[in-house]
Amino acid sequence: MPGFEVIGAEERAQVNEVFDRGGVLFRHGFDALRNDCYKVREFEQAFASKMGVEHALAVTSGTAALRVALSTLDLQPNDEVITQSFTFVATAEAIIEARAVPVCCEIDETFNMDPADLVARITPRTRAVIVVHMLGTPARLVEIKKICDDRGIVLIEDAAWGCGGSLNGKPLGTGARWAPSVSTLPRR
Repeated sequence: MPGFEVIGAEERAQVNEVFDRGGVLFRHGFDALRNDCYKVREFEQAFASKMGVEHALAVTSGTAALRVALSTLDLQPNDEVITQSFTFVATAEAIIEARAVPVCCEIDETFNMDPADLVARITPRTRAVIVVHMLGTPARLVEIKKICDDRGIVLIEDAAWGCGGSLNGKPLGTGARWAPSVSTLPRR
């Protein structure tokens, strides 16, 4: 489903309002020209509220979201990032663009990362794991998060295909809050 078939009058009205109020399409800046029209900011705030998190950042794509997350890790050449074999090509592309080496992990019956194979793929060069919730199906996050926490490896959730899904009553993509501790990306 490309998506154009679900765009109707309400969506067109929102886009037209941006142009009617100055046509500023950028997220930041140009305050004097935008006539108090902040659609992206409003979307971020509404999305964060819906997901039950403090902040959300709108980006152009799932690829961009992964690139932003990986950029916070200060990855070095030959650092490894493990992801699953069944994912969109952009997952591996984002890892390569971050100067790291993608390592593919097998999937299980959920079509997501197999925790047992994840353990087998971890090396001293492993810096992060990107788990992808494919086709709206949650990965086995409790197990995967424990594996990462026990080894001090950053866990990044890619919920581009799982947005709106949940696990144990918590929205997918909300910071890997599936086990008692909380994983956070280290700050530079």
